[in-house]
Amino acid sequence: MNSALEPAVARAMAIDAGSFLQQMDLLQRRALFVRISQSDLRAASFLDERLGLQGREGLWVPLQGLSELASAIGQPTATAGCIFHIGHCGSTLLSRLLDQDPGVLGLREPMVLRELAAAERELDTPVARLARERWRSLFADSLALLGRPFSAGQQIVIKATSSCNNLVEPLLTLDDQVRIVLMYLPLESYLATLMKAPGGGLDILSGAPARLQYLHHALADDSIRLHHLDAAETVAMSWVAELLRFRQIETATVAGRRILLLDFEELLENPAAHLDAVRTHLGLDSTPIDNAALMQSPVMRAYAKSPGHAYSPADRAHDINLSRRKFGREIAGGMRWAESLLATHSRCESLRALLH
Repeated sequence: MNSALEPAVARAMAIDAGSFLQQMDLLQRRALFVRISQSDLRAASFLDERLGLQGREGLWVPLQGLSELASAIGQPTATAGCIFHIGHCGSTLLSRLLDQDPGVLGLREPMVLRELAAAERELDTPVARLARERWRSLFADSLALLGRPFSAGQQIVIKATSSCNNLVEPLLTLDDQVRIVLMYLPLESYLATLMKAPGGGLDILSGAPARLQYLHHALADDSIRLHHLDAAETVAMSWVAELLRFRQIETATVAGRRILLLDFEELLENPAAHLDAVRTHLGLDSTPIDNAALMQSPVMRAYAKSPGHAYSPADRAHDINLSRRKFGREIAGGMRWAESLLATHSRCESLRALLH
C-alpha cells in the first residue's frame, strides 16, 4: 500500500460525498472508502457492517491519507449536527424525521465512529494503538469527511451508535460550533423496552463493561461488580452511567448551550413541537410542522430501523404495557437498584427526576 495518495486522487475523493468513509482498520493502519449514492445513505438504518459491501466499489487508503483528504475538501462545510443516545430510545426515528427535509441528510451509525470510540477508551493505556494526539487528528479528519454534503447548503446530521457516547466531550472540545442532541428514555420505560427486546437488549448488555468503568470513574467508587448484577440491574446501571454522563455534559457552563437533552416519550407526545425544537437547536431552517399530519406520516407509523414494518406510537405503547405486565418483577428490581444507587451517591441526585 502506498504511503500517500496521488494528489489528483485525493482531490477527486475529497470533493465527492459519495466516496463514503465506511471503516477504519487500526491493525493495518488503513481506512476503507466505498462508493454509495445519496439515496442509499438516506435509506440505510445502519452504516456499519450491515451496509452491504458486496458489489460496491471500494478503496483502502492508508490512515495518513485521511488528513490529505480532509485538507483537500477545500471550501469548509457546515458543522454536522449530531445525535447521541442511550440505545433503544427513538434516535433512529428522530434521525428519519429530520431526514424528511431534502436539505438534511442523516447518517445513521457510521462504523468509523464506533471504531474511534473504542480506540478512545484505550487512550493513555499500555494497550492503546494510538497516541492521544494521533487519535484526535483521526477523529477530526473523520468528522470532516463524514460531514461532506452532496449539494450546497445541505446539512449533515450524524446519529452515532449508543456505544459512542464517550465521543461527546471530545467532540465539544474539538468543534466549538457543533450542536448535539442527547436522547434518552425515563428508566422505568427503558427497562420495559429492554426487557421485551431479544436477549434483554444484547447490545446494552455487551456494552455494560465500558459503562461500568465510566460509572466507577464518575462516582470515584469501584465497588459495583458486573457479575453481581442480573439483566435488569445491568440495564439500570447502564442507564445511570449514560444519564450521569449526559447530565454532567448538559450542566457544563461552556458546553451546556450546545446540548439538547431530549426525552423520547415527550417527543412522541408532541412530535411537531419537539421536532421544531431539535431543528432550531441544530441550526436547521425553521419550517411549519402540523402535528396531526406528522403523526399520520409514514415515518411515524413505521419501525424506524426497518421502515417496511408498520409500527406506530400506539403499537409501541401497547408493547411497553405488555412488557410491564410480563416483566414487572424484573422492572421493579432494576428500579430498586437504581434508586438505591442514587440514594447512596449525591452526584446522581439530578437523575431522580428522570426515573419515571
